[in-house]
Amino acid sequence: MAEKKKIFIADDDEVVLESLKKLLVVSGYEVEATANPREVVSIIKSCKPDVILLDLLMPHLGGIEICEILNGDKETRGIPIIIVSALSDHTDIKRAYKLGVTGYVTKPYDFEKLLQEIQKTISYKEIK
Repeated sequence: MAEKKKIFIADDDEVVLESLKKLLVVSGYEVEATANPREVVSIIKSCKPDVILLDLLMPHLGGIEICEILNGDKETRGIPIIIVSALSDHTDIKRAYKLGVTGYVTKPYDFEKLLQEIQKTISYKEIK
C-alpha cells in the first residue's frame, strides 16, 4: 500500500484550518497544521510535507514572507506551495507565482478544486 502523502496547512483562521484538516484526512492524507505563522517554518522542517497549503493574510508573518523564508532555505526550497487565500487580486496572485508557488486557490474555495490542485501538485512533484 502506498504511503500517505503529507499536507501541511498554515492558516490563522481556526475554522478554515480545522475544516480543511478534516476534509483532507478523510480524503486519505496525513495532515499537520498550525494557526500560528511563527511556527510554520520549524514545523515544516520537522514534518517534511509533500505539499504546503498557505494562507497569505496572517498576523506577524504573512504568507509572502513565509514563501521567501522557505525558498531561501535549502532544506525547504523544493516543497511545493499552494496558496489558499481570500486575496483574489491579479497583483497578489502574480506576486505569489513569482515566488514559485505551484498553485493559487481563492477563498471561499471549492474543496474538489483544491483537492485536484493538491493531486496535480503531488503528481508533478513525483515526475520531477
